[in-house]
Amino acid sequence: MFQEKALSILKAGKNVFLTGSAGAGKTYTLNKFIAYLEEHRVPVAVTASTGIAATHMSGTTIHSWSGIGIKDSLSHADLRALATKKYLTKHIDKTHILIIDEISMLHRRQLDMVNQVLKFIKKDARPFGGMQVVFAGDFFQLPPISKTQESNRDKFAFMSKAWLEASPIICYLTEQHRQSKNSLNDILNEIRSQEISPFTVDMLQEAKYQDIAIEPTKLYTHNADVDSINNEELAKIEGETETFFAEKKGNQKMMDAFVKSLIVPEKLVLKKGAKVMFLKNNHDKGFMNGSLGVVVDFDKDEDWPIVQLSDKRKIKAEPELWSINDEKGKMLVQFEQVPLRLAWAITVHKSQGMTLEAAEMDLSRTFERGQGYVALSRLKELEGLRLLGMNRMSLEVNSLAAKADLRFQQLSDEADREWDEEDLSAHYEQHILRSGGTTDPSEMAKGKDKKRQKLQKKSSVEITSELIRDKMSLAEIVVERGYSSATIKAHIGKIAEDMPEIDLSGYRPPEQIISAVKSVHQELMNKGRKADLGTDGKIKLSALHSALKKQLLYEDIKLALVFLTLDNKL
Repeated sequence: MFQEKALSILKAGKNVFLTGSAGAGKTYTLNKFIAYLEEHRVPVAVTASTGIAATHMSGTTIHSWSGIGIKDSLSHADLRALATKKYLTKHIDKTHILIIDEISMLHRRQLDMVNQVLKFIKKDARPFGGMQVVFAGDFFQLPPISKTQESNRDKFAFMSKAWLEASPIICYLTEQHRQSKNSLNDILNEIRSQEISPFTVDMLQEAKYQDIAIEPTKLYTHNADVDSINNEELAKIEGETETFFAEKKGNQKMMDAFVKSLIVPEKLVLKKGAKVMFLKNNHDKGFMNGSLGVVVDFDKDEDWPIVQLSDKRKIKAEPELWSINDEKGKMLVQFEQVPLRLAWAITVHKSQGMTLEAAEMDLSRTFERGQGYVALSRLKELEGLRLLGMNRMSLEVNSLAAKADLRFQQLSDEADREWDEEDLSAHYEQHILRSGGTTDPSEMAKGKDKKRQKLQKKSSVEITSELIRDKMSLAEIVVERGYSSATIKAHIGKIAEDMPEIDLSGYRPPEQIISAVKSVHQELMNKGRKADLGTDGKIKLSALHSALKKQLLYEDIKLALVFLTLDNKL
């Protein structure tokens, strides 16, 4: 199916599974649909199954958006608790269209849970509470990670009850845009069909000796290989190391499981010149989960790494917070660390969704069917590949995914014949209006102007200040804005400086924290050591953190300083 036909089916309001091989334009088609919805002021939720995938769509994870978090199942009590969260019910109630990208990595059980939540909160027994749902992805990509040994039949989203209920029209895109008509595209199609010729094997083996003009990104199947390469590259750089340890608080058993699910290192060792990847979204600072850069310096006041991105912007990488909250927004587990990891090499798993100009990869330790396909499909052309090795499993794909893919192609062909673009276009206006949008040109223009004015006139801090005026709790603001609590607390500090008329008393830290920070601050001021002072003459945050024996998070120390300043006690 061509992109235009798929777009017509989407505009007509049909539930859709948008799929196709790597580079077929799934993300491009989704972005065109999203732009169309925004133009007509239709409320749409753009989500993905993983954090990195979400960054490619400028969206959020489906786990966060739906409130299912890391749960394995939902009881009726869980659903009732979710329904009490105003920030959750507010954005679900106003949303009419839900997009889930990289659906292949969403567990069957998780899709069923999303379906449960939407039905319950919207009080609508129809699939997904009556929303139009759009699944996008390719089941030849890596399957969902599960805690126990499960067959793919028990993991794939297309085997879920929710998928059957939604009964999406299959739109299998057949145009090629990433690899175009080249030898790599032929190789990928052979892998998908599991009809691999001896000529293909020879071409891949010859790639071991290929000269590549630019420095390739190294892709490996195992974390241990990636860690070894990153540590070797770091050791080659002359100069002193700076080490950053994660700060952890909360239930230990829950923490152990939580840390395993994170890609953030507990111990981060850096030097000037280190190649790094950001691991968190921070729209205020202008980096995303997956942004690559180089450490060019360390802040002289607080010691945080300063990273230069490929567009030459420099960003100070301050600690961010990862947490698990209960239904009332109270943190059960919190993990604070500088949001970086070394990035000379990355795992195949983390590369999903990326497009690489050049890559060096070793597939000789492939342990899961589909890993080789994912790695190779990151490239535009075979000329950008240096393949150091491969094993028998490297060119294999999951048998259930292969069978499903054949069926998806058949269903897509049937849909292509059944649906006529002219007939579909007759439903566009009705779907827009039913979804809370508008077809009135003046209203659409107002929407554009309003959006433009909002971007031009309101800073991120001002938007947070409006939520504070509405008496939203810190946990509610964190979810509403999609930022970390550290970022929101930094906003509170800025609001205290620039908007003294706003009542911030509801965000004041406990008095024991205020007292501890005040006492240590006074002690360091009395000692007057030069090493504890920043260039502005104030006590460094890192000095306070050390003096407090690392018992408080940086963000809590900062917030305590804000209120001590407001109290005129500093």
